[in-house]
Amino acid sequence: MFRSEIASNAQASAETNRLVLNSLGLDDHDGHIQYMVIKSEFSGEEIYCALAGGEIVDNDVNLTPVGTGAYEALCSIPGDEIAMYALSDDDSIMEQQIPGIMQQHKSGSRICFISDSLVERQTQIMRAFSMDDANQQAA
Repeated sequence: MFRSEIASNAQASAETNRLVLNSLGLDDHDGHIQYMVIKSEFSGEEIYCALAGGEIVDNDVNLTPVGTGAYEALCSIPGDEIAMYALSDDDSIMEQQIPGIMQQHKSGSRICFISDSLVERQTQIMRAFSMDDANQQAA
């Protein structure tokens, strides 16, 4: 059984939130910022995952401002050291990659999936996490 939902308890710092809002031109926003941090139950294990915009080049992780917020929000969830994975650019491979990686982890694991095309691939990513429309609450 594979089930996922947005982890509404994951939070980035006020400083990071300001950086993200400034980068998006939303300086006047006041209120909660929900990053793409997902709580998944997979084969009886509870695993937290962040979807972070950015890329990994030669083992160097470069996150966008929103990706930094998602990573930091994942850091706010107690658990194991965060494992970082670049998502495949091929949608069919990526849909198998996410559950395949999660299968290798246990309860308490925290995983950060990184891609430079998260917005464009939102539907495929939500499908890979077995999320229905009612669970898609983050921007």
